[in-house]
Amino acid sequence: MKHLQKLLLLSLLLVTCSSATAYRSWTRLEGRDEAKSHFTASLAYLQGRNNHSCGGFLVAPGWVMTAAQCSKYKPLTVTLEAHTSKEGSWQTFEVQEYHCHPNFTKPEAGNDILLLKLQGNATSNSYLPLEEKPRRVSKCSMLGWEHRAHSATLRKATVTVISNRDCMSYFPGRAKNLLCGRSGSAGVPGKSDAGDPLICNNKAFGIFSYKYGTWPGFYTLIAPYLSWVESVMKSV
Repeated sequence: MKHLQKLLLLSLLLVTCSSATAYRSWTRLEGRDEAKSHFTASLAYLQGRNNHSCGGFLVAPGWVMTAAQCSKYKPLTVTLEAHTSKEGSWQTFEVQEYHCHPNFTKPEAGNDILLLKLQGNATSNSYLPLEEKPRRVSKCSMLGWEHRAHSATLRKATVTVISNRDCMSYFPGRAKNLLCGRSGSAGVPGKSDAGDPLICNNKAFGIFSYKYGTWPGFYTLIAPYLSWVESVMKSV
């Protein structure tokens, strides 16, 4: 019975789309010099229904990590920088499978993590390494692409991590495995930044989840979900 339940749950999480890989040419790539190239090469731009968008990042060949809340905009199209000699080249993929964390209900309740299996592999081999232990950090960066008509603009913010005690003063009912961080850039992160990585010590430490007004942003810690991530990737 338990095995049957697992199969039924997996069938609900999988969505298969038709294959499509294309190159997009945005005439301007702004802000790239502000971040290391191996970070920008791993960043993903997710386009969903009704012009909704999210961020994400490449973690393995054909795998993008993002926020589970972004699944409500599916089908998603994933755009990554193409690893070619031509600057400003992009690869666009449809999503073959959606693996949403089984305990996700809403961002405020935590577990806001989603794995996307792409229809094909990106030409880039720049994967963002994942932090394996939730170690203490103070200053991090949040990175993501903003898409406009003819350009892709890098959105970047320096994030000051807030202690658990101070974070509880903002949101006493904060869900488990959420980190608080205050951005040093006005307007970043915003709603469309859901899924963008929080990078600490050159590793993906968290995933931007949500923010209320002038409150600090809330980020899903990645380390507590690594066993789930590994099990999903091995199952495909």
